[in-house]
Amino acid sequence: MEEEWQPDAVLDIRIAQVRKELSEYVEKNAEKIDSNLPVFYGHVMSIIENSFQGISDEAHDRLIDDVTMKVLEVSKRSGDIEYVERLFSHAVRMRKRQAGRMVFDVILGFKLIDLGKYNQAIEVLSKYRAIDAIICTAISYCYYALSEEHLSEDGVPAHNRRPSEKALAAREQMIELVRLRAPVNRLKFPHVLQELKINKIFWFMIRLAVDWFPTEIEFLKVGLEKARKDGNREMRGDLLKIASERYFSDMFFLRDLYHYKIEMRDASGATAVVRQMMQQHPDELEPVYYGMQLSIISSQKSAYSSFRKIAAGKKMPLNVLALLDFEFELVAGKKIETYACLEEIRNRVLSKSYYLIMIEYVTEDAFSDVEKRAKVARKTILDSLDLYCMKILKMKTD
Repeated sequence: MEEEWQPDAVLDIRIAQVRKELSEYVEKNAEKIDSNLPVFYGHVMSIIENSFQGISDEAHDRLIDDVTMKVLEVSKRSGDIEYVERLFSHAVRMRKRQAGRMVFDVILGFKLIDLGKYNQAIEVLSKYRAIDAIICTAISYCYYALSEEHLSEDGVPAHNRRPSEKALAAREQMIELVRLRAPVNRLKFPHVLQELKINKIFWFMIRLAVDWFPTEIEFLKVGLEKARKDGNREMRGDLLKIASERYFSDMFFLRDLYHYKIEMRDASGATAVVRQMMQQHPDELEPVYYGMQLSIISSQKSAYSSFRKIAAGKKMPLNVLALLDFEFELVAGKKIETYACLEEIRNRVLSKSYYLIMIEYVTEDAFSDVEKRAKVARKTILDSLDLYCMKILKMKTD
């Protein structure tokens, strides 16, 4: 009998429960699983088939992948490459989509690096270089580690050394990273890989590349993208410091530095960045917009007035100016003035916009007597208007 249809959200709950049960089973039966992988995977397939009759191939494969990673995490034989290869081989056969081999190959490659088997790791990982930036850095690290082993063996003093073939290959792989423009964090690695130091390898090689190729801007950009996605503020700050010294006029780095200062609640630092932007890009509206936003956040009327005058002189669109005026009064907590600005927007700027309906609705909550509700509403308005204005001004939002 065909299983009744269920909303995806409900099915996801059931899948999560089965994943939890399988994970608990693996933890309790690790040695038994290690001794007979075919029986274990037969058991897993039986559980999945009995629990779901209409599960998608993607969800099925995700369960297989997750339980496989759990086995690798708890197994006492996770350092045995032959065992790991056998484990992954069984997992691939259980998947609906055989293309899933890539994930296991990449994990195997990193496992080989962790065990110091660098040549084997290079062989496994090389065909996946374009998949994720972290793979290129891993291959480069393998060559670098091999070059260091060679140098330690030949006993030549550091100042007399010439770069070996392996050392040059390490640099070539980092150049390949720039050429391929591999995406950052495309691969979602399971928890077990946290112990394999893959992020440490990435940052180690990015730091080396920044020193090796001081005029190549892309290494800093790749590093900053990963730092943002990982929430790694320390590394982001370090890279931005280097960028501000080497590329002090580049708007890409100035923009990121501004947002970084805002995230760190460093108002004076953000103000300094705005000044630098205005000095380096005097004809651009973007620095003026940031200055107005800073004035709004700090409720500094004189600063806002000054930046607004500059913005008007540079022909900032009237709808943006009106929305920023509304923001300023809203943040200052002036209800009468806020609604006066809203009335002007209604009559002159966004009279036929559905977006105006949202602004009007949320503005009511922004002056609610319930502080938590008012705070959430104000933040919603500010974030939304910021994106809206940046889109009108054709500013980058990354």
